[in-house]
Amino acid sequence: MKKILLTLIVLINLIGCSQKQSDKLIVGIIAPSLNHLPLDFALEMKDLNRKDYSIKEFASGWETNEALVAGKIDLAILPFTYIWTDVSKGKDVKIISFLERESDGIVAHTRIDSLENLDGKKVGVLRASTLDIFAEMLFDEKEINPEIIYFRTPIDMAAALSYNEVDALSFYVPSIFKFNEQFHIIHWYSELHPQHPCCDIAANKYALDNKTEEIKSFLAGLRNSVDTLNDNPYTAFDAAETFFSLSKIASKNSVYHTKYILDLEEKGIRFEQKAVEKMKEMGYIDTIPKPEDIYFEID
Repeated sequence: MKKILLTLIVLINLIGCSQKQSDKLIVGIIAPSLNHLPLDFALEMKDLNRKDYSIKEFASGWETNEALVAGKIDLAILPFTYIWTDVSKGKDVKIISFLERESDGIVAHTRIDSLENLDGKKVGVLRASTLDIFAEMLFDEKEINPEIIYFRTPIDMAAALSYNEVDALSFYVPSIFKFNEQFHIIHWYSELHPQHPCCDIAANKYALDNKTEEIKSFLAGLRNSVDTLNDNPYTAFDAAETFFSLSKIASKNSVYHTKYILDLEEKGIRFEQKAVEKMKEMGYIDTIPKPEDIYFEID
């Protein structure tokens, strides 16, 4: 009898733990990207209570997106291109807020001293991501015709540039600052499109239906964090240095080229639509979803 009771107690505890875990908001992040700095800071400063969240790290945007669509996570901070692609294929996910703005540029070998010198050269991009689409939009506007080389992960991209397999990369902070003196940054996409959205906060249907209050609390805590980082640049520099193990110079440069602004303003929506038109032109999607099928504002 004692063994039976002990077994029942263990089972009850396990069920309780499982239920407790499911009540947490599960948030997916792309580990190498600075897009989740406000989340890291919010958890550290207790704007968000750690016990209420389970943070899942992924190496790339496509992995993060697959987890979101599969319901393995509730929310994700990731490039908006993935969500537009999902919805065009009938997946039930939504963008609930913009977050990270700007942050991407082109890093090239020092023998490339201008954008125009990229004509005919090899430029690495992460297929179907913002790094891919922003580059295509830029090259169209500047009438430059490089050879685009596609990669699946940022690690593969960095290795290719380091071994001179490509001449340049469309890349992101803070990793764009981690190359040696043989490479330099020749362009920031923000030069043509200041404060453009890059990585958004997205949610799947399960989370929107079952964790609305948790999502509201998440956004409120994140807003406090964003306000603090925006109002105190040196706090933001220190946070980037701490959470991403950056040098002081790299952390300052990374934050300087990254903006954090929440909500879903019309200018940002128009920019994303323009980028998605390029995606359709490139054959990444067959149809362009309506904005009301993409965006969902949490009341």
